[in-house]
Amino acid sequence: MEKVLTKHFQYTGLDDFDKSLDEQMNEFIAEQGIKAADIVDVEYAAHSSGGINTYSALMIYKKS
Repeated sequence: MEKVLTKHFQYTGLDDFDKSLDEQMNEFIAEQGIKAADIVDVEYAAHSSGGINTYSALMIYKKS
């Protein structure tokens, strides 16, 4: 039976160790063994407050 799961990723670029959304998502996909057919959707959003830009992504995926 497949489960539908979500994973949230965030990037501000303020931290030297902060990874881009693409890097975070690719690393997660590789670690979890997620295949392209398992990804249901990816939603992106951007927000700016006090001069700080925040980018986020929500991945919706299936896992057996």
